[in-house]
Amino acid sequence: MKQKLLLLAVLSTLGGATQAQDIYGGVGLPGLVTLGYARPMGSNWGLRGEYAGGMNINKDGDQDGVTVKGSLKASRAGAFADWFPFGGGFRLVGGVTANDIKANLNGVGSATTKINGVTVDTTGKILNVELAYPSTTPYLGIGYGHQASTDKGFGFYADLGVMFGTFKTNVNQNLTTTPTLNANGNQVTQADIDAQTKSMRDSVSSLSVLPSVSIGLTYRY
Repeated sequence: MKQKLLLLAVLSTLGGATQAQDIYGGVGLPGLVTLGYARPMGSNWGLRGEYAGGMNINKDGDQDGVTVKGSLKASRAGAFADWFPFGGGFRLVGGVTANDIKANLNGVGSATTKINGVTVDTTGKILNVELAYPSTTPYLGIGYGHQASTDKGFGFYADLGVMFGTFKTNVNQNLTTTPTLNANGNQVTQADIDAQTKSMRDSVSSLSVLPSVSIGLTYRY
């Protein structure tokens, strides 16, 4: 809902344009397919609204004795201001995005693995990790295209930038079982399990930026 409201607000602001303006489409990440509308507001700046979506990936695999089923869903809407400091197509971009970016990993143990450095049999044990990116984030980037021009027809655009936010992590597991000994007699305790879970959360939380890239065609009318 936030994505739709943000996009509608931008389009309503730009809708009264009487000068040349762009519609555009392309591919990129996150979101896979990008659709947008751009309006030059002067000789060296403009406004844009866009939506990127369609990414829905499911993948299975095995990692360190754990059978993993993973899924990733990503879409976003954005409102951006473009500044063209040199009068050509190169631009600096700032804006805000409304995001729906989530990942889910479901793991079932099938062999031995290491928990906080201790080898343990995890057969039949369950580990579920849910990741969610903030629903609203600031955006900074660079790009090419959408500059003010009297030329009509097809053109080219590209964007490269980052969204600033930290993934929220939710870890569920049923590893709180009778202590297990490895071959060296080391015992897996709840402290080991908690330490491993904390390490996982800390690793994800250290990702404070999410890259964004898009490339495609414009049509000016």
